Amino acid sequence: QTAGGHTGWQAVSDHDPVAEADAADRALSTRAAWEGAAARPGMPRWMKLGVLAALIVVELPVYYSVFENLHGVGRFADLLSYSLMVAVAVAMILAPHIAGWILRRRSATGAVRLSAVPALALLGVWAYGAWALGDLRAKVAFREEPPLELPPDVAADVGDSVRNPPSLIESLHLDPQSVSWMFVALLLLSGGIAFLIGLGEEHPYLAAYRTTAERLRELEQEIETDLAGSERAKEAEATLGARGGARRAAHEARLYAVDDLYEAAAHAYLDGVAMESGDPAVTEAAMRLSRQWPLLPH
Repeated sequence: QTAGGHTGWQAVSDHDPVAEADAADRALSTRAAWEGAAARPGMPRWMKLGVLAALIVVELPVYYSVFENLHGVGRFADLLSYSLMVAVAVAMILAPHIAGWILRRRSATGAVRLSAVPALALLGVWAYGAWALGDLRAKVAFREEPPLELPPDVAADVGDSVRNPPSLIESLHLDPQSVSWMFVALLLLSGGIAFLIGLGEEHPYLAAYRTTAERLRELEQEIETDLAGSERAKEAEATLGARGGARRAAHEARLYAVDDLYEAAAHAYLDGVAMESGDPAVTEAAMRLSRQWPLLPH
């Protein structure tokens, strides 16, 4: 039994689908606007790829100066030097970038929470690689060159500065440690930029919310466009009969106008025959025909 004395199947339901639809429309139209960042943080995808590619290209000469003396001379040695140069340049940029991306994405739904461990390990390997490459570059720069072999009579006339000329590094009064740290800082700087690019991605939750909101706006615009098109189609369908009748009337009016032109031409021809003919019978026949309307068959 219900409060009104009716049984359950006789009770009137309070569910009003029309009112609920109106409430949903009002909620959709008065939905709170997003108050966060107006644009996505970070850089666009094409700009990120461009910066990473530029960092790789900038580091290629540094690695080539390190690896060119490790494989000897010859085409195969040059091929090894170039391949190692490209591989190391790509690895030294992508490693910190991927580590930063993993650290940023580890809070996403379904992500592995312990992914920070391999990311930090990857950063450690990258930092060690930067130190090792900087140290190797310093050793290559400060390698000892063999003295010039001169004939005895010439060697007696020249000084030691000619037989053992100072290198550019020595003339600049640089030590191996400063050169090593300079190249290490250069590698850490370029890799750090790649790391910040990966770490500067939008927060996964915020990215999901923003993507959903953007998709919702696109769907709302598509719905509005479809509704406008539907209204135009309904209006065109409602006026289809009237427009068809107007077209038929206009077509018939054009046909009548053409018929009138032909009739006028035929009567003008008969009038000319009646006036110019010297035979009374022909003149009378032309005048008799000109009194008919319509003159031409339809």
